[in-house]
Amino acid sequence: MSTCRLCETREANKKGSHIVSHFLLKRIENVDGKPGRDYELGFAIGEFDTESYFGRAVSPEKLEETFGELTEDEIAGNKHPLIVDHYFCSVCEERLSKIEGEYSKMLVTFDKEKEYASGASSSIGLLFWMSVFWRMSIHQHSGTYLSDEENELMRSFLDRFLSIDISKIDQVIKVAGREAGKMSYRLIRCPDYSNGNVTHMSWHPDFRKAYSMIIDEFAVILSMNDDYTEFTSSDFFGLNDEIVSSPKNLIPSPERIRPITTAKIEQAFAILLKQVASQRNKRMNELWDELHVALGGEGSSMPTEIKNEIMSELNSEEKKMGRKHTRKEIENCTIRVLMKYGPS
Repeated sequence: MSTCRLCETREANKKGSHIVSHFLLKRIENVDGKPGRDYELGFAIGEFDTESYFGRAVSPEKLEETFGELTEDEIAGNKHPLIVDHYFCSVCEERLSKIEGEYSKMLVTFDKEKEYASGASSSIGLLFWMSVFWRMSIHQHSGTYLSDEENELMRSFLDRFLSIDISKIDQVIKVAGREAGKMSYRLIRCPDYSNGNVTHMSWHPDFRKAYSMIIDEFAVILSMNDDYTEFTSSDFFGLNDEIVSSPKNLIPSPERIRPITTAKIEQAFAILLKQVASQRNKRMNELWDELHVALGGEGSSMPTEIKNEIMSELNSEEKKMGRKHTRKEIENCTIRVLMKYGPS
């Protein structure tokens, strides 16, 4: 058995650990707004594949609506991409759970009109959000991750301060945590947007000085050295002005959040999905061109009309949502269309 990735001391004996906290994941992917575990129905969108997953409690009717008929192999192979085994020991899993449970209390406090105090302390918030970025980084399935040095900096900080009693964390970090002096984070939120609306999660790959993520109805920006200058030159889903004008949370002050409108978060999600689609289309075009050349076609690129025909097959309304844009379906549609044209 491997060694726990947080303490680096005990055996990683824990199964079913969440890379992203369940209290946030369930707001993004639980079917019909159901709050419990095993109601997940989600999609992980990559450059050339869309992987789907579903919880054991999702109704057969919903699965039929989303996927059509599922084979026994598909059911047996179904696994949540953000739930892992043997990453942490039971002690560190409990430490992470405690900080998550404490921070989750801030969800019920909000103001839709003006900046507000969430009820959490910035010490708790810093530890929580750092744990999310760090876990996503060591998992290496989010498309973005930290350097080895940054991973170790976060790991050691978390290992040191997650052992402290929750009620004493503020004071201990203030006194002993000199390395936290330049650490800060900003939060913007569209309160209650998750109630009845689809949300997403994406760690932006272009921001390195301030790690930047849109997750559920939040955008969170974490800086290890109090540097947010990237927001003056790079776009963050159209939310730069809101982020720059949001309060900076520094230890040991109360956490403060800037609310944003429904229109703003919907605009951000639209930009996010457009960027994902653009990257995917670019990658598929490259692969189709490579295939065209490998099959002996004329020129260096597959004719546009053939590509458009493949895309029409992929986007057919007859296909179930859970079957569209999977790697298998991209391959099948490509083969079906190319077979119509015979040898190049």
